[in-house]
Amino acid sequence: MALNKSFFIRGLWGVLFLGIICNYGAAQAFWWSAPNLKYVETMDEETHGSSPHYWSFGGPSTTDSTSDQTYLYTSDANTNAFFCQYVVQELRDANSADQVAHRWATDHTYGVPKGCSQFGTRVVMGNGGQEEVSFTGYPDDFNIGNESDSWLEVDESPACDTLNFNHDGTYLYTNHYSGGENRMKIHRYKVTASLAEDGMPFVLDTEWQDGGTFFTSVARLRNFEVKYIDGKDLIYYCEGDADAKTSSAYVLDPETGVETLLVSDVFAVSEAEDADVVSIKIAGVAAGEPYLYILGNIAGVKIFKLSADGLQVENDGQPVAFISNSDLNDITGTDAFSSHCRAFEVTDDQAYAFFSSHNASDSIFVIHTLQTAVQDWSIR
Repeated sequence: MALNKSFFIRGLWGVLFLGIICNYGAAQAFWWSAPNLKYVETMDEETHGSSPHYWSFGGPSTTDSTSDQTYLYTSDANTNAFFCQYVVQELRDANSADQVAHRWATDHTYGVPKGCSQFGTRVVMGNGGQEEVSFTGYPDDFNIGNESDSWLEVDESPACDTLNFNHDGTYLYTNHYSGGENRMKIHRYKVTASLAEDGMPFVLDTEWQDGGTFFTSVARLRNFEVKYIDGKDLIYYCEGDADAKTSSAYVLDPETGVETLLVSDVFAVSEAEDADVVSIKIAGVAAGEPYLYILGNIAGVKIFKLSADGLQVENDGQPVAFISNSDLNDITGTDAFSSHCRAFEVTDDQAYAFFSSHNASDSIFVIHTLQTAVQDWSIR
């Protein structure tokens, strides 16, 4: 269902938003400047589970894997659930779901398919928080039944559900899902062997920080993003347990070990039904004007403008846009975002965003901007 211009002028811009929108996006056609549902891809039964989590982009780059957006990988929080791969350009170009199909899908049988990262032609799925379960490597042209997957052991298992390669694939960073005393940790592993063969390619980098582990300032690190900005890898994360601490966002320079507070309290109590931050994304890297996207569990998404080096929030620390969960319901004409929303990606040019939720686990909501964005709205 596409929303027309009159709807935005009469309705959404009146609500859009109870948060803040400013002229950054209106002139540049960022998806959040005048968000419009392009279409909904209804996923085949054999391609998804019931709890979409931590979707990610990937591609075959070996020079900067953190910015390769060739593919969209959908993943899920259920054991033995399906996950699949779409070609991002096809999702962008299509005008209806009839023009889109997944490239491949598989039943992930070695743990929970909740979070993956690609370097070169191999995409690596973590163990989804299951203790002592190996990671799994798939080729990015995986075909069901071709036995081309690999079991990838880790010398000290992190029981992780989020993982990210750095830009040149020399390191793999993970969170630590299990145990309250572990949930603030980031681990760093050296990549020492092939990802295409069974073996142990991931060895804890014990010379990094505290024996290979950095203790973040959050109580629970659910999802994080590694981006290569201004010649260095940076790691972005936010509080995933709003009952324990306020939803503050941070950036870590892994080489210096310096953690910088970016936003002290992303979601106020009145703004969110569930303010646990479940996804954090960075876009605008190629243009040298990075933006920080922070998605709450049942809260919507806030967007902040970052400095060129990615280490500070501009606009006096205020978001340039806030799209609440009710706004997302209005945009999509559904109640999908009244439930957990933990599947989200945004293209680096910020022209497209992809969402899913527990209430619409078979859906990929493809959102872009109206071609004629409203220019004269006021900051609220």
